Amino acid sequence: MQTQEAYAARLQAQMRVADARLDQMEASARARNSRAEMDEISGLRTRRDQIRQQLAKAKADLQDDWEGIRRQVDGNWADFRRDVADRHARFGRWDDAREREFVAHLDQAEGALRESAARDAESGANVRIGVSQAQQELRGKAKVARERFDSWRQNRRDEKLQKELNQSELELEEASNLYASELKQED
Repeated sequence: MQTQEAYAARLQAQMRVADARLDQMEASARARNSRAEMDEISGLRTRRDQIRQQLAKAKADLQDDWEGIRRQVDGNWADFRRDVADRHARFGRWDDAREREFVAHLDQAEGALRESAARDAESGANVRIGVSQAQQELRGKAKVARERFDSWRQNRRDEKLQKELNQSELELEEASNLYASELKQED
């Protein structure tokens, strides 16, 4: 279910981008008073609406053939995006303003990726530090537990050794759980 919701959210976000591009194209066509371009843009909006309806129907039905529905929507969406890009290239001119806007958008995207990579690296480093510390603690607790176990085996009736072994067993369990938890965060 989460996969289907994520797919729908991603497609809706892509549709918002396409809507913005269609709005740009329409404004440009109006400025040139080009009825032919306006008609083509209207046709693209109709196709976009059909894809939205198809997606809404797929979300409502949640039929057993989700993959089949998804392939159909993906195919229609890919065709639509290609047509929007073709029309945009044909109707839109690369002037200084469009070039600046594109470069700014590209810079923004690359900056966001660098920031995300830095956050990921920091998060990964923090996780690795946690794993390393948990590993060291587990290693130390295992060593002490082994020593106490060996001492207890030599004198099983010694109550002090029994208490130390019980304490080591508890500490070893805690350190093992911490280590396992840190490893899960690394994945």
